[in-house]
Amino acid sequence: MSLSLGHRGARLVLVTCRRATGDETWWSPFFLASRARDWRPILAAPLALLGLTPREAGSAALTCGLGGIAWRDGRWWSTIVLSLDGGSARKRQLVVAALLRAARYGRPDRTGR
Repeated sequence: MSLSLGHRGARLVLVTCRRATGDETWWSPFFLASRARDWRPILAAPLALLGLTPREAGSAALTCGLGGIAWRDGRWWSTIVLSLDGGSARKRQLVVAALLRAARYGRPDRTGR
């Protein structure tokens, strides 16, 4: 029997600040990848799957029916800021969980799967 404690290709994404449901800040280093990530296809896929119709809002942001998601790249990391204030608290909680899972394990070349 084998036991795998990691997921091949997983990204390290940490929740650094959770002010309220849907109002969070995440941090993700990319020093091992040597280049910044394109978060748009990674985060847009679960929004589209949930029927929230992601729309571009600038070069590093998405909006949907519940609010917005923005990211900025530092020298060796990305900071992702979620500002979801629409819908019920339970719906925002489920959307945040889907987005965090996509940020950690989603593959941009396999969106919608």
